[in-house]
Amino acid sequence: MTEQKMKLYEDFWEHRPLKRPVLNLTAPKDPKMKYDVPASPEQRWLDEDFIVKNTRKLWENTTRFAEGVPNLFTNLGPGCLAACVGGNYGLSDHTVWFDRDPIIEDWENLPKIELNYNSEMWQHIERLQNRFIKEGLPFSITDLGGIMDIVASLRGTEDLLYDLYDYPDEIKALSKRITAMWLEAFDRQVETVGKHVPYYSNWMNIPSLKPWYPLQCDFSYMISPDHFEEFVLEDLITQAKHMPRSIYHLDGVGELPHLDMILDIPEITGIQWVAGDGEAPLWDEKWFPVYKKIQDKGKNLVLNKKAISERDVEGAERLFKTLDPTGVYMYAQFTCEDKAKEMLENIEKWCN
Repeated sequence: MTEQKMKLYEDFWEHRPLKRPVLNLTAPKDPKMKYDVPASPEQRWLDEDFIVKNTRKLWENTTRFAEGVPNLFTNLGPGCLAACVGGNYGLSDHTVWFDRDPIIEDWENLPKIELNYNSEMWQHIERLQNRFIKEGLPFSITDLGGIMDIVASLRGTEDLLYDLYDYPDEIKALSKRITAMWLEAFDRQVETVGKHVPYYSNWMNIPSLKPWYPLQCDFSYMISPDHFEEFVLEDLITQAKHMPRSIYHLDGVGELPHLDMILDIPEITGIQWVAGDGEAPLWDEKWFPVYKKIQDKGKNLVLNKKAISERDVEGAERLFKTLDPTGVYMYAQFTCEDKAKEMLENIEKWCN
């Protein structure tokens, strides 16, 4: 990480004027490079030797353009804190599941739910991070998950939806306890990363000199704004007040009804918009009012694009000519270096 890149990221965080968005554009040096295939889910997620070897191979085969920086996300699955407070987990080829075997059968007889640093999952996290430290790799905070998403993993999503009506007080009491555990685990991760890496990052891959984390509630896709205000908002505010910076992960059109409440939280620095599978791409004009609402509130805007094709160029031009570049970060992957370089040149041209 050069000083110049870090300054641009700090300009992004502090919402200082930018000539173009902060860009993390990547492309493979050799698009045909083959990576090791894990022999089992256990090797994929828990074998430190396998993870480090494949990570180094990936890094060496990646060209980073503009403000691109390497980020070693401590990945033990989405919302792994659920398995650190008493929940179960299951490994698969492509993810780790935390909601397939819920431990809350009824609200009158709750099982033991407490943050346990001796749990299998937390021990996996620490072993993996200790290996990164030994290898001198710039690792990041693990994926702790959203508060109500963790509650849903412990109870089961469908049952929890019914429980919002039948057991509201019990749910709110548990979510408050989970929030306290979450903050403790976050602080412990911040301490570990801060001792060994000159900046803080996580699965969203945005470096910051101050601790930060993506806040989220994927569960809120399925609930009304009234229920969001009742069951999610207070804990979300508590999290945002606890850290110097935060980005809310707005995951799909089902969460758009909650956007105004989220934008009204002063401590939330910005919003990451993810339209979701089957929806229009991020540069479709239907999303421009969403971006305007976010920017008009003085919030940062984070956009991610996993793959960019030729047909995306026209839409990208409209987007970058429309957005105020201040406070905007975009991460995008390309199939080859030439396409990434061309997009960078285009964005610089469009933003002039």
